[in-house]
Amino acid sequence: MENDEKTGAAGQNETAETAETDYETAFTGGYQHSMDAKGRLIIPLPFRESLGSVFCIGPSFNFKAIAIYPDTVWKKTREEYKKLAKFNSKLKLYLENFDAMSYRDQQVDAQGRVLLPARLRAKILGEERDVDVLGSGDHVRIVGRAATEEQFTAFMDSLPDILDEMDRLGAGAANEQDS
Repeated sequence: MENDEKTGAAGQNETAETAETDYETAFTGGYQHSMDAKGRLIIPLPFRESLGSVFCIGPSFNFKAIAIYPDTVWKKTREEYKKLAKFNSKLKLYLENFDAMSYRDQQVDAQGRVLLPARLRAKILGEERDVDVLGSGDHVRIVGRAATEEQFTAFMDSLPDILDEMDRLGAGAANEQDS
């Protein structure tokens, strides 16, 4: 492997240029919005630009949020799940449910809204209309506002352990001046 390459999480080689591009196009930030009565949600402009004109709406990895994936990310994610499902019946069931709840070829309307499929809304958000639209690296997550607050509280409770682990791995030393 050459010096300008690194091994990605999935074991694939990425060049330093690809890693930089990923950083520049990563979905970051969070916005609070409300769905209208039809289940339409405004997608913030920075996210719309990175999603592209056609994308996929489906469940997040843990099925606790609705995810909006750029088409290329959804295809890559699905292929990874498909490879794993060949060897394990539980993972095959996971893939079947991931597929059943994924909606390809989605687009925003002229007002920058997307219609969240009714089945996804019912299974993941329930009756919640107030949501957080959150950047999550290679995709956008849509989470009910109450769930976001619970997740943040759990994060803060586990933060000392996370910081200890980061320090153990050498990632904390560079940021100690923030204390």
